[in-house]
Amino acid sequence: MKKKRKKFCALAMIAALTVISFAGCKKEDADSSSVTSQTAETGEDTGTEGSAAAGDSKLPPLKLSVMLPYGTNEHDEEELTQRFYKDIETYTNTELEFIFYDLNMYYEKLVLLLASSDIPSVLITGKSPEFLSAVKNDEFWDISDYIYDYQNISRISETVFLNASINGKLYGVPRSRDLGRNGFGYRLDWLNNLGLKEPETLDELYDMLRGFTYDDPDGNGKDDTYGLGVTNYTGTWDIMQVWFGAPNGWGIDDNGDLIPAHMTEEYDNALAWFRKIYSEGLINPDFATVASGDWDDLLLRNGACGATADVVDRFRRNQEYFEGEGIPAQTKIIGCIDAGYGKRTYPTSGYSDLIVISKQKISTEEELKRALQFIDDMNDAEMLKLIEFGYEGESYYVDENGYGVLYTEEERKELGVPTYDFKSGMNQLLAYFISPEEEAKRLNKAPVESEIRLMEAEVKEDNIQYVVPNYGAPYISETYTELGSALETIIGDARTKYIMGEIDDVGLQEAKNQWLRSGGETVIKEMNELYHAAGN
Repeated sequence: MKKKRKKFCALAMIAALTVISFAGCKKEDADSSSVTSQTAETGEDTGTEGSAAAGDSKLPPLKLSVMLPYGTNEHDEEELTQRFYKDIETYTNTELEFIFYDLNMYYEKLVLLLASSDIPSVLITGKSPEFLSAVKNDEFWDISDYIYDYQNISRISETVFLNASINGKLYGVPRSRDLGRNGFGYRLDWLNNLGLKEPETLDELYDMLRGFTYDDPDGNGKDDTYGLGVTNYTGTWDIMQVWFGAPNGWGIDDNGDLIPAHMTEEYDNALAWFRKIYSEGLINPDFATVASGDWDDLLLRNGACGATADVVDRFRRNQEYFEGEGIPAQTKIIGCIDAGYGKRTYPTSGYSDLIVISKQKISTEEELKRALQFIDDMNDAEMLKLIEFGYEGESYYVDENGYGVLYTEEERKELGVPTYDFKSGMNQLLAYFISPEEEAKRLNKAPVESEIRLMEAEVKEDNIQYVVPNYGAPYISETYTELGSALETIIGDARTKYIMGEIDDVGLQEAKNQWLRSGGETVIKEMNELYHAAGN
């Protein structure tokens, strides 16, 4: 069932604010102690100086309907929720209507909305076929020429801009995620038991995987371990093959043209090494049928396998599991292995979906600029504090070190304040691109300084300088949009069969030829037309 919040009018606009352009001029620092007016005692209206949209008292509140996943409208009529929404409206000079759907309904509903004539002002979407079609029909704003005019969202990196764009144009504000999240983890205690060197090169990695498989690394006297634990999740191979110089998705060939990764010699070299370690029994033999959801319990946490490639937080979570269960295991996390091409890491896209603006509801450039200002304002320190923590003395307190600490449900009961989550789903609206000025004013939680979490953070940060960009990410081939799933299946199945020895080099080449005949050749042509049309 659709969950929709009853609209309410914004608070009266606060006068006597510093007048600055909502078109993206640098905002003045806000008073971080409050998002509401302080006129009661002083007679002066200090209000919400941090919001450029609220900065011009002559502008009426901008009406926006905002559709978000994960949230709920269950407590919309409660006093605390109303207060929370109104404080956001006051700070951003908006009149807001929030439309929430459970995650399992959101994207299903989104497909229907994109085909309708009633698209909300602002919504969250990925680059789905339905959204791409809507972009082609000019239903969403291209913000490429606007995003760098704003204090916070202008912090977007070039890599994320490229990954999130469509044929070189950006049709929404990406929601920032860790770019350097992928890496490699292994059992350091097993390595130490075998007296092996921590691997940095391919030969050292091979020695480790072989030792983990055949030299009883856990000391139980049984032949019951494998070096590399892999599931049917194909990301493990994607992460590792860039170590061998293979492109991330699409690379650039010697002629300056885009080339798909699987058409390169480096890709073949990577697969040959994967095939070698599989043939020698260094990988669990059933990897193609092991569900990714069983990765931890079946392979990693019970000590069946000693290493794998995935997001680095998987290794952190597993180490915390070991510690919680009293298992004497040690986990090491690294970004990559140097396979002869230097350090190369396979990045995430650096974002999760886009915050897009509909032309149905936002029809003028002036309104677009104000809608972007609203998105930008939501990433100010004051709004981040409100959405992440709520209200001091009611949902959180500041400890002696200046960190925010959320009250537990029991503590809130003792304080006599509501225990429901009045902020539910609102973090989905945050792009998490933040200017240095606003970052310096943020209220943060105390950092967890366990060894494994510090290691995780260090690897994520270090990975960024070695990421391999996907040069084809911005471009959308119409043929690929139509046939992409079938084309991916051809290459994905061939890769798995080649690694497992079910086809040889001739079979692998035949799969590539089939890919070309089935539309791949047209995809390459279309991708390069788009790539070169963009000035490359």
